[in-house]
Amino acid sequence: MNFQVILFGVFLLLLTKLQFYEALTCNGINVAGNACCGSQGYYTSSNACCNGLIVVGNACCGSQGYYTSSYTCCNGLIVVGNACCGSQGYTTSSYTCCNGLIKAGNACCGSQGYSTSSYACCNGLIVAGNACCGSQGYSTSSYTCCNGLIVAGNACCGSQGYSTSSYTCCNGLIKAGNACC
Repeated sequence: MNFQVILFGVFLLLLTKLQFYEALTCNGINVAGNACCGSQGYYTSSNACCNGLIVVGNACCGSQGYYTSSYTCCNGLIVVGNACCGSQGYTTSSYTCCNGLIKAGNACCGSQGYSTSSYACCNGLIVAGNACCGSQGYSTSSYTCCNGLIVAGNACCGSQGYSTSSYTCCNGLIKAGNACC
């Protein structure tokens, strides 16, 4: 009796698989897969259809397949990285493309790369800080730029800096508290 139950289970499993395969029709032909490439079926989880050919990968570069998790297509060439700089690939988490050259950082200042978390590009120069005050860099977490001067605080009252959490600017004068009167 147990043998019949197992046999029936196997039969149901095979029937289910056959029905799954028959669910896809490519150009009138029943095929296995979840997408068509001409008359052939394929699974998009591991293959792509490039110029009518089923290839390994999830994207096409001409008639070649590749995986976008590690590679990209630059000017018809498969290269390592997730972005192109001309025909070279690079990874945008660590590098950027400045005037056709791959540089360390996530932004460009002229033809030089830099990291915006620690530096700023002020009048074409890379300087420490995350903002510019003229050609000088400063950190906005502690300072602000008032009339071209870097001063402590997060707001300006005339040319003086102050902290809005403790002070108020009243008619050009800094007063303690959050009210002018």
